[in-house]
This record gives sequence, C-alpha cells and structure tokens, in this order.
Amino acid sequence: MRSSSSLRRDSRLLAPLAWASAAASALVLALVLGFLGHEAWPVLRNGGWIALLTGSDWYPLDGDIGLLAMLWATLAAGTGAILLAGPLGLACAVFLRFYAPSVLARPFQAMLGLMAGVPSVVYGLWGLTVLVPSIGAWQAPGASLLAGILILALMILPTVAMTAAAALAHVPPPLLEGAGALGLSRMTTILAIAVPAARGGIVGGVLLALARALGETMAILMVAGNVVRMPS
Repeated sequence: MRSSSSLRRDSRLLAPLAWASAAASALVLALVLGFLGHEAWPVLRNGGWIALLTGSDWYPLDGDIGLLAMLWATLAAGTGAILLAGPLGLACAVFLRFYAPSVLARPFQAMLGLMAGVPSVVYGLWGLTVLVPSIGAWQAPGASLLAGILILALMILPTVAMTAAAALAHVPPPLLEGAGALGLSRMTTILAIAVPAARGGIVGGVLLALARALGETMAILMVAGNVVRMPS
C-alpha cells in the first residue's frame, strides 16, 4: 500500500499537468472562436446579425444568410423526435428491467447497444431507401419533416432506453421490496416508486438524446429533402 507522502507527491506532480491540459483546451477553443468571428465579421457587421437571425433565405453567394428556417426546422425535428423516442425508450427500459426474462434481456440489451453504435449515415441511407418511399406512397413528397422526425427518433431511442434502464437498475431494492410488502401491483410499483426514484437519470438520458437529435446533420439531411425552407 502506498504511503500518504507518496500520494501527495503524485498529486503535486499531476496538478500542473491537469492545469496545463485545461489551459491548452481553452486556448484551442478560443482560437476556433476567434477564427470564426474574424471570418464572419465582414458579413455580420452593419446589422448582419438581424438578417442572420430573422431571415429565412439561405443563398450565401447572393448575400442572403438567414438561419431562421434552419433553426425552426432543427427545433421541430428535435422536439418531435424526443416526443416519440422518450416514451418508447422509457417503455423499453421498464420492459428490460422489470418484465423481460433473462434469456430475452441480454439479446434485447445487446440490440439496443448495436443500434446506438450504428453510424448516422447508415440510418440516413435506410431512411432514404425505405422510409422516404413509404411516406411518399402515403402522401407525396416522401422527403419531409415527418421523415426527419422518424429517423431521428429511431437514432436516439437506444440512448433514452439504455440510460433509463441504467437509472432504474440503481433504484434502491428496499423501495421495491417495501412496495411489494404493501401489496402494490408491479405496474403501480413501477409508476409510483421506481420511475420517480430514477427520475434524475431518466431526465439526463432524455437531455442527452435531445442533444444528439439537435446536433444531427447527415441522416436528417438525407431524408428531409436537403432544402432550406420553413417547416410546415
């Protein structure tokens, strides 16, 4: 077992290294922001900020740089995806934690992990070849906001399900045992005891999935039509 003096010496050696790493990261971030600001300043000066945030046309070569349509489309797609994937992911987590037999739980969890690791371009290609034609057969055009919402929901579903399952797995067993001793049904125990106790982890997983949905580019670009327009 290492002595306390040895541990203190290691801490003194590691502290400058940690500070240097943090300073280097901050410097890189500052350089990136400075470069972006320097390159964008000729466009943004003289009221360009207003046009950037309120304009809905995107023709950079002609001087039209409105981001409003892209911002609204991003918010609409992300919100729709999380409204679909949130309840479905929580249902998957409840099934995995409380209902699935062990012979089924392992393959189900492995499938969620596999879905989480699939590259976004693969989801986009599947959506372009399968989902978009299916929506187009129902109502043209197939490339639409609906296709983007569905493909994003499929992409973030494993994130919600796996984080919610991990949160439910860490619910203190005495809470569940006490609910059983009181004669509560399994569903009542899940809804009234387990889910509220795991609320922090579930909300964290939903926010993590929402961040991925808002930051996704390739898949939604492939299925939403690759046009800049206000969502309708």
